[in-house]
Amino acid sequence: MTVWVALLRAVNLGTRNKVPMAALRAELEAAGLPGARTHLQSGNVVVRSDLDVGPIIHKVLRERFDLNEPVMVRSHARLMEIIAANPFPAAATSRPTFLRVVFLADHPPAARAKLLESHDDVRLLDREVYIDYRDRVHGNPVNAAMIARRLGLHGTERNWATVTKLAEIAALL
Repeated sequence: MTVWVALLRAVNLGTRNKVPMAALRAELEAAGLPGARTHLQSGNVVVRSDLDVGPIIHKVLRERFDLNEPVMVRSHARLMEIIAANPFPAAATSRPTFLRVVFLADHPPAARAKLLESHDDVRLLDREVYIDYRDRVHGNPVNAAMIARRLGLHGTERNWATVTKLAEIAALL
C-alpha cells in the first residue's frame, strides 16, 4: 500500500472553513480510509491506502464539512524527493518556518512558470514552488497567493518544519 500525504487548502483559517481534525479522521475512516493521521489544525492528512485518496478526501470535505477546496496529494516517496530537491538548504536549517513549499494542484504551463524566474528566492520544481521568505512571511510581496495567481493554479503552502514532520509521520505508517 502507498502512504499518501494530503494537503488541504484553506482549512481552519481564522474563523473560516472550520474542520475539526478528530471529526475529519472519523469521516475519512467511514469513507474507507482507516488509520488516517492528521498533523496540526491546518489540514494535513497522512493515510495508507491503495485507493485514489484525493477524490475521497475532497468528497468528505464537501459533503461533511461544506468545504469545496482543492486537496493536493503526494506520496510519501514523492515527499521525500521534494525534501531532497530543496534548493534552499541553508534556509531549511536556519529558518525552517521561513522556508515554504507551495504544493500545486497541477503542473504549471511553461510560459507561466517563466514568470517566477525573476525572483531569487523562488524556485519551481515540478509541481512544487519553494519560497525562501528570508526575514518575513507576512507582508512579503512574493507569496503563495501571488504565485498561484501567476501560475493560474490552486496550491497550498506549508513551512519546512511541517513538510519534514509530515515525512516523519508518513514514514511511521
